[in-house]
Amino acid sequence: MKKTVFLLLFLGVSFQVSDYQNQTRKSEKTILSELLSDSIHFGFGSEKLWSATSADNWGFVRQSATWARGNSGIIDNLILALKNAGYFNNPTASRTDVLSNVNLSGFGSSTLTIKINTPTANVASTAYAGNKTFNHFLEIKKTGASTPSLQLFFDDPNTTLGNDGALVYYRLVDFGNPQFANVGDVITESYTGNDSIYGTKFQTYTWRNGPENSSWISKHGRVVLTEVDSGRQLCFRSVVRLSFTKLKEINPSNTTALDQLKTACGGSDQIYYVLAYMQKFDSPFLTTAKATFTTAGTKAETICGLSTSSFPGAKLSYGIFNINGYVTDQLNADQVPTNYPSPTVGGSDFMSVDEAFNRTYVAAGASISGQASLGVVKQYEETSKTYLDAFDGSAQNLTFK
Repeated sequence: MKKTVFLLLFLGVSFQVSDYQNQTRKSEKTILSELLSDSIHFGFGSEKLWSATSADNWGFVRQSATWARGNSGIIDNLILALKNAGYFNNPTASRTDVLSNVNLSGFGSSTLTIKINTPTANVASTAYAGNKTFNHFLEIKKTGASTPSLQLFFDDPNTTLGNDGALVYYRLVDFGNPQFANVGDVITESYTGNDSIYGTKFQTYTWRNGPENSSWISKHGRVVLTEVDSGRQLCFRSVVRLSFTKLKEINPSNTTALDQLKTACGGSDQIYYVLAYMQKFDSPFLTTAKATFTTAGTKAETICGLSTSSFPGAKLSYGIFNINGYVTDQLNADQVPTNYPSPTVGGSDFMSVDEAFNRTYVAAGASISGQASLGVVKQYEETSKTYLDAFDGSAQNLTFK
């Protein structure tokens, strides 16, 4: 079978921090306009996932490290803008502001609703069970719109650890970037908190209603990021749902190869990309990754469980990467150099690549063999086929509040 070209779109976010000097003589509305405009510059790109060369099989690994680091700043930068606008100068005072006709870059005229030390109760999310109460709130709504463009809930302006964390929703189509003009009603939720079982900080990104076009190729997906090994490594896991029908519309020249793959994978129109990797934060950012595709409710070590003797390209794992990108792939565990994150050996507060991969594309509450010390899979980790498919008929709390 020919190797097929998959283009997988993931959100890439970059942020800029303003120069906050000499702001004191400006009006509050002007300060907010400048600070928030600098905090919500979004951009994204596409990378090949699986194509004619081995390096291109792993395009998303090369891009996603940058994506993950950029996205992890979205909450921090919005809170920083509020702090530098003076909203926490009196840390215990309650305050509610509704500011109309604030001009934000990309959005244009907007209404800002800001609540400080004014709790918002009964906030549900896809990332945790039940409801939470958050102390602070920011909403951006384009003037005249009925639906917000962004909502942020958080407990503490200084940390997301040791409390209810922070939760943000946003609609990229509202951000005024031509790259987002065709992303439709896709809405993204991000939740940041801490976990006592492993790692020091986690962040999960979940989206639904992707248009499955060249601008946003997936329908639904989730990414789970965890800072582990005392902040020395990033654990990245994700599952994305794609469609053969939509992939053929986007890449008509690959129709034959896509049809062949669809048949080999059992005939289902939906295919799921499952990825886990560990990356060292220190240069040269050594990374070990494991990935597969599946159309079933479970995943296999090879694409759709295909035999590597009949389909040599069906084996993706393990792949290794450094600061320059792709190094090589289709390695056995004992072939991964010892200076790279281990495929099989974890630590006191981090998983091996195998452990991370085994904990991906599974249901919340699942008990993973050999991972008793990590406990059952938590709600923010849920990446099962059933979970993603349920977004077809329900928002599952992934909605503006």
